[in-house]
Amino acid sequence: MTAIEADQRPPGFRCSTAARDRHDQRIGTAPPQNRWFLIEQPTGWGATAWAGLKVEPAVKETLMAILNHANARVMLIRRPGRETDTIGDRRRWCVVDQTAAEPVRWGWADDDAELIRAAELFAGVHPDVCRIADEPTAAGEPRLLLVCTHGRKDVCCATRGRPVAARAAELWPEATWECTHTGGDRFAGNLILLPEGACYGGMDPDDVEPVVRAQLEGRVDASHLRGPCGESSPVQAAVVAAYDRLGPLAWDQVHPLTEQVDEDERWTVLLEIDGVGLVEVTGHHEITDKNFLTCKADLPKRMYLSIADDLKPVVE
Repeated sequence: MTAIEADQRPPGFRCSTAARDRHDQRIGTAPPQNRWFLIEQPTGWGATAWAGLKVEPAVKETLMAILNHANARVMLIRRPGRETDTIGDRRRWCVVDQTAAEPVRWGWADDDAELIRAAELFAGVHPDVCRIADEPTAAGEPRLLLVCTHGRKDVCCATRGRPVAARAAELWPEATWECTHTGGDRFAGNLILLPEGACYGGMDPDDVEPVVRAQLEGRVDASHLRGPCGESSPVQAAVVAAYDRLGPLAWDQVHPLTEQVDEDERWTVLLEIDGVGLVEVTGHHEITDKNFLTCKADLPKRMYLSIADDLKPVVE
């Protein structure tokens, strides 16, 4: 095969199928944000959430500035099913902040200005913004479950994501939303539990109930876990290794403390695990061969992975 042929996508290429065939590592690839601004918009999703967001240009610029300063990610959301615009000008928003005393806050926006006021909740202002009372989550139920179905970003997100979202909606209709890009097109279907920030990939409809229920019941299933959102890749890899090798563990039992990366690209992460104690996870970075990582990729690219090698208790 010539170099030119090697840099061409095969006809009918689908990135998620290729990733599964290659057994691509999902671990350490969760989104880097732990703050999320969710905006209800059933139709008109563009190639990115920002491109598709239906607001005036000046409002979009203001929202970008607010969310960039807060290190928050904007996501468009809709209820699972076909794209039908039934909300008119009024739409729901949700501010999710894993670091806040009140990590999930819902409200209504009747105009663009109210979206700005809602986004400013990340800075602690406008506590009187139009709010929706947050119904208490029943024991054993997820609070917020997002599934990427962003077909305008990548075909695999729609073809694999929509069946996953439909299954989640059968089980937990109030918690489940389709959403725009979560990152990791090739890991579709992608599912995120908020406010916990647990990111799962490579999901099929039959995986939804066992994987989500395992987390809700305090025994995280690491087989589809990409990592905890908002952490670096080495920390994510260390956390997933703890769930995998020391489990069963509840999601809130594992706490990253410190991270160190050496010049030779080896890394060390210190975890505190409730009921276990201090655990040191060591690993290394690895660069893969070039592959097409999305369905629309023009050129193949390498992946930069964090690999957990060893996990051992710290003797004090």
